[in-house]
Amino acid sequence: MTRRDRGLVLDRRRFLRLSSLGAGAVGLGALGLASTGCGTGASTAQPTATDLDYILPTDREVAAAEAARAASGVTASFALAAAAGTVDLGGRLVNTWTYGGNAVAPELRVSRGDRLRVAVDNGLPAETTLHWHGIRIRNDMDGAAPVTQPAIAAGGGTFDYDFVAPDPGTYWYHSHSGLQADRGLFGALIVEDPDDRTGADADAVLVLDDWVDGLGTTPDAVLMALNPAIAGGHAGHGGAAAAPAAHAEPEMERAQQLVSQGHGDSGALGGMTQHIAYPMHLINGRPPNDPAVIEAPAGQRLRLRIVNAAAETPYRFAVAGHELTIVAADGFDVRPVTADTVIVGMAQRLDVLVTVRSGAWPVVAGVEGRDGYASTVLRTPDAVPLSNPDVGGQVPELNGRLVPESALRPVDAVRLADRRPDRDYRVELIQAGDRYVWGMAGPDAGRLVMKQGERVRITMANTSSMWHPMHTHGHTFAVPDYGGLRRDTVIVLPGTELAIEFDADNPGEWMFHCHNAYHFEAGMTANLRYIR
Repeated sequence: MTRRDRGLVLDRRRFLRLSSLGAGAVGLGALGLASTGCGTGASTAQPTATDLDYILPTDREVAAAEAARAASGVTASFALAAAAGTVDLGGRLVNTWTYGGNAVAPELRVSRGDRLRVAVDNGLPAETTLHWHGIRIRNDMDGAAPVTQPAIAAGGGTFDYDFVAPDPGTYWYHSHSGLQADRGLFGALIVEDPDDRTGADADAVLVLDDWVDGLGTTPDAVLMALNPAIAGGHAGHGGAAAAPAAHAEPEMERAQQLVSQGHGDSGALGGMTQHIAYPMHLINGRPPNDPAVIEAPAGQRLRLRIVNAAAETPYRFAVAGHELTIVAADGFDVRPVTADTVIVGMAQRLDVLVTVRSGAWPVVAGVEGRDGYASTVLRTPDAVPLSNPDVGGQVPELNGRLVPESALRPVDAVRLADRRPDRDYRVELIQAGDRYVWGMAGPDAGRLVMKQGERVRITMANTSSMWHPMHTHGHTFAVPDYGGLRRDTVIVLPGTELAIEFDADNPGEWMFHCHNAYHFEAGMTANLRYIR
């Protein structure tokens, strides 16, 4: 397949999913969808773009960009084994897929400029990949098969990731194959800053997650319940899918229950928040009745690195009895601002400082817009342990001062220089009627191309009735409406427009998608492609 031919490849699962809407509905062309990935990274482009000379992951420009990154000279080596296993969720044993046998993968920690070598062994019964979320990584290590690498074969396939982590901050890694990250295939990646100026004495990582796998159903069954077309038929929201195989009936019945309990609602997120009533929420792989307690001495300035690794759930986070000072978003420092509570969308990270008070204090991540919560405890050595660590998910701070991401501002050191965009694109974030089919539309959506050194602006117009956490691979953008706030995942509220800008300094082919895992699988994705 030539470089030109590859621009016309269409993911067969995506095509079947959209075409299954039927003759009375809209098809792929009528929708105007530029579906360029669907979790597997396959891509399409408008036919007029096929004459462009695309830079591929294996091309010399990718290696040159990596060689130009500031490196510390230190190499950190890790090994991750993906396998099926049984995990203990507060006394409930569930079968799932993990790296290392726990409900959250091991925390990986390096320093700015270190080289990571990560050997991945796939013992799963399915192909997999590993994506390094937020890292300004070399394109061939991004983990978005089949564009940036072949998928790691099931049943013993291996792949060695090898890259420099050039920017300090709170990042994470996760499978980028189907809905595997809605199992246990994710973990935190911390890149420490030798020149940290936040004033923190220590840090603690808090990985938030919504959990469904092994609790009577699976993520794949949930997707089938949301989009019956995937099960072989289509009846729209609330309709009945074609009958699944007999062995899957209990899983499908439970999945139908979870997607039929109404939609969450949040004023802060513009209305509907999610479709799935997750039965369990975790912090660092542990439920509220069996928390992984955070221990710190009184008076310590503790940096909490909050990672929302959930598939579909936004969380409102607070620490009882403590004020939060927000110091970083998606790894990039912000001007410190105080709050009682913050909202963290899927794939987003926030770093907050707390000055630890003596005692045992609930730490709560409440599901934004509906019932449910994850929690743990912040405890000083002199404190009496709580008789019941499950605090019920209610602390006054959750109703206190909320600082939204729109109020955050970058520190001068990470601000992008003012510059007129060389390319100015516009895409629409859409839903296909009332069906669980999502997409990115408009003339620009299928031809988001750029040349190295250019400034690129993309305006996202959310015409759907739901918010979307939009993520770019390989680039951390600025949000002009937020004073140039740097993020790699930003919330676009329903009925609004939001622009992002970035410098095209990392050649290759990159995914650009909604980080609601189910919206992503149902079509809300495009590709950013470098050309010569």
